[in-house]
This record gives sequence, structure tokens and C-alpha cells, in this order.
Amino acid sequence: MSVIQTGIFTLIKRFPEHMDSLKLLYRESETFHTICEDYRRCTEALKRWDQSASEDAPALRVEYKDLLHDLELEILQYLNELSQRKLNEKI
Repeated sequence: MSVIQTGIFTLIKRFPEHMDSLKLLYRESETFHTICEDYRRCTEALKRWDQSASEDAPALRVEYKDLLHDLELEILQYLNELSQRKLNEKI
């Protein structure tokens, strides 16, 4: 299994109700591939910092939580745009 595929699976786990749309976006867009991979990397880093006792851990947890939130907003924007596109195709 490739790393990029793992990224899409991470997103599907987070947004299971959007599985079909996520798969479609993944097939259509190289940029979305990158977002999937960024999301996967961010979730993994956040897990590591959540388990860390380092004095830098609290600040890095906040940073990665903020990044994860920003990525989720970007993903939701892609999903909204796809939904709009589907609605327009029905008209």
C-alpha cells in the first residue's frame, strides 16, 4: 500500500459519510492527493506529540491541532465544491 493511499484512508476514517466524494476527489485531483498526504502526516505528528513528555510538546500539539483544523476546512471546501458541481450537473 502506498503512502498516498494511506492518506485517503485517513480522511475516509475521519469523514466516513463522505467516502464516495473523497474517493472521487482523490481520483480527479493531484492537489487533493497532496492534501490527503498532508492530513495523514499531520494526524501522525499530532499522535506523537500527544504521547510526548517533551517540554516542547504542548506548543507543538497546539500547532498541529491548528494545522489539522485548517486542513479539515480545506477538505470540507473541496467537498462543498463537489456537491455544488453535482447539483449544477442535475440542472
